Amino acid sequence: MSQSQIAPDAASRHHVQPQHPDLALAITTVSRSRVQECETARRIAAETGYPYLPRSNSALAQIAAQAGLDGLLVIERQGLALWINDQSLRYHPNMAKLRVLALEQQKNDVLIDALQLSPGDRVLDCTCGLGADAIVASYAVGPTGRVCALESSRPLALLVTRGMASFALADPPELVPAMRRVEVHHADFATHLRAEADNTWDVVYFDPMFGETVAAAHGLDFVRHLAQPGGPAPADLTEARRVARRRVVMKDRLPGPELDRLGFATVQRGRRVCYGILDTL
Repeated sequence: MSQSQIAPDAASRHHVQPQHPDLALAITTVSRSRVQECETARRIAAETGYPYLPRSNSALAQIAAQAGLDGLLVIERQGLALWINDQSLRYHPNMAKLRVLALEQQKNDVLIDALQLSPGDRVLDCTCGLGADAIVASYAVGPTGRVCALESSRPLALLVTRGMASFALADPPELVPAMRRVEVHHADFATHLRAEADNTWDVVYFDPMFGETVAAAHGLDFVRHLAQPGGPAPADLTEARRVARRRVVMKDRLPGPELDRLGFATVQRGRRVCYGILDTL
């Protein structure tokens, strides 16, 4: 049974993708923290290598400034928050809830149509973000399938991993099981793809971070601050085609300038975004 997890980066071969610089972060807790929060903070600090800073009654801004940090990972009573510059990001599946509900009602999802997913399929999502697409794909492939989502930002990968493991919502009933089945790995796709064997996945998917928001979504601007810049290079798509048994799909905003640049001949268009498709069969 697959579980959400943080995995180390795959062994490096050729790097063709720009790297987002790591932020200087530490682990702390909410003010007036209980023993449980302190123990969790120490455990995550030991697992991740981030330093642990006791909270006491100090403000987060004061703790960060005194330690020369870019931000803090804050263990709260109900989960984990990422705090940077007086803004906090907590995990939320965003539009995945409504999309899974629509699929349960036998409605179409434009991404699932582009990926052509069926129960039992294996999907490699190279650009996890907050994981909404990965959750919807996990619902589509079901318990017999597999979805692995790569996230190059270590704090974002940690936030999503812990969020997917603890988020609870009764409706729609299949949302949480689909979420729990997603495997979240801290890795950049350029390195990871080159370490994969041929035909490991049925579908490989890219959703590069757009320069501007396509539609309102909780935390998207925050995620953009953390996300690795740029999308796949032609060499990455070559690797993706080697790894994908059936197809490679990439998302772009209309009219699809990145898809044109990378030579996608087949483009499936929605109302605001489009999907380039490279079949490998």
